[in-house]
Amino acid sequence: MNRLRELRKEKKLTLKEVSSQLEQNNLKISPDALAKYERGDREPKLETWQKLADFFGVSVPYLQGIEDKTTNGYSKEYIFQQLANAYKENWKDPTGNIMGGGFAGVVDAYLSASSIKKPSKLNKSFWKTNFNFIFDNPNVEHLLTTKDTYSDDVIKLLLSYAIMFNFPQFKEVLADFYKEENNKRK
Repeated sequence: MNRLRELRKEKKLTLKEVSSQLEQNNLKISPDALAKYERGDREPKLETWQKLADFFGVSVPYLQGIEDKTTNGYSKEYIFQQLANAYKENWKDPTGNIMGGGFAGVVDAYLSASSIKKPSKLNKSFWKTNFNFIFDNPNVEHLLTTKDTYSDDVIKLLLSYAIMFNFPQFKEVLADFYKEENNKRK
């Protein structure tokens, strides 16, 4: 049996409240459908399982009742929260290798280079809309499935590198480098 009802009750939410909060995160599931998922009368698609797991901050196997460990990695919600926290506190890279004097400088430079207008309030929607690409980075993607535990500093360092590697200019440099390397091999 899945853990949807158990996790919803832990958060002291009604089916209607969960439905409403999920809709704010671009996942439309009616309270009736949620009730059917909870009872096991209906099975969500894998994409829906992942979004529900992110919402509750657990792994999909835990939510499905397959595993006892609450997480098999970090949820996207947790990673987005680390992204927001690093910006808010202008986290500094302990290795001293990140440009711009801090995380906020890296993010602001990325926004500028990508012609993205920064709103006055950086809410969860802003991070999800403009920084979802971080999950294309293999190191950040690994965080979603790892059984290892990392400090928040390590996670923030991985996020800062993922952002830097996505700079338009950096992508051009990498493309040129790989093009030159392929030409040398011919």
